[in-house]
Amino acid sequence: MRAVWRSISIMNLRKDTKSKVIYDEGRSLRERASKSRQRRKKELRSKVILINSGLALIIIMVILVWKVVSINSQGGSDVNMADAPKHKAEAESDTSQNKKDKKQEEKASPSPAPTEAPSGQDMWLRKDLDPDKPMVALTFDDGPYAPVTEKILKVLEKYNARATFFCVGNRIPSYTEVVKKAYSQGCQIASHTYEHKVLNNLKKNQINAQIKKTDRELQKVVGCSTTALRPPGGFVNDRVKKAVKIPMVCWNVDSEDWKSRNTKKVLGRCRTIEDGDIVLMHDLYPTTAKAVTALVPQLHKKGFQMVTVDELFYYKGIKAEGGTVYYSGK
Repeated sequence: MRAVWRSISIMNLRKDTKSKVIYDEGRSLRERASKSRQRRKKELRSKVILINSGLALIIIMVILVWKVVSINSQGGSDVNMADAPKHKAEAESDTSQNKKDKKQEEKASPSPAPTEAPSGQDMWLRKDLDPDKPMVALTFDDGPYAPVTEKILKVLEKYNARATFFCVGNRIPSYTEVVKKAYSQGCQIASHTYEHKVLNNLKKNQINAQIKKTDRELQKVVGCSTTALRPPGGFVNDRVKKAVKIPMVCWNVDSEDWKSRNTKKVLGRCRTIEDGDIVLMHDLYPTTAKAVTALVPQLHKKGFQMVTVDELFYYKGIKAEGGTVYYSGK
């Protein structure tokens, strides 16, 4: 019986011991879990503190930098304000001195007067020609007529040559552009009456009407009055001389282009051109344009300066007068 009781006691003791061990193990796990949580909380707090400290440090640095910049800016502004009167005085002194120097230079060497571009009648009078070289005045009657006049202008421009176009007044409105072109190239635009009437057959008032009407048309296109008249056919009597108030220009070399209408014959008639000659042609015929295309290079090669009538008279010392007839520059 005692043995049985001892056996039961031993079994109970084992149960108690086992229960205690289990309890101790559970308590140990709870304690470790609690300590782990506390450790994580401490680590989290440390991180938060570090982050906040870093942010605070950054803010402090930004504030310090801003203050330093503000102080420097204010200091620089103060310096500039302090130096401003000095700089202003120096600038005013320099400006005053420059003005004095400029005035002295102007007195010492006066600036040349500005050169104005030629206009009006000055367009057909060049002042830079060589008076020692031969000159010839090519003249064209009865135009303008664009198909022919433009070809003549083309070759004149190529060789820096000029000519005089005696225009019939009632043709000008139909060919204003070619008249403008001739004028812009420095060619002289002159009168050949309004209706190409022989002036010898007209009364004084009729003669004046022919000239004035043509002059009005020319002024509309080129903006200036004509300085020369070619009487149709070259016919002039005393009544015409008394009525006309501008120089009348005829010719001493007749190409007879109106008669032959042949390029070779026109060139043949112009073969003996001399210094001071005035050549008669007409810008109506295609054969004349062809002849001029060949004649201008030939004259250029011989050393001729192809000039306007006004240029010819200017360089030959001829003071053309109204009512007087001129045949050449000789």
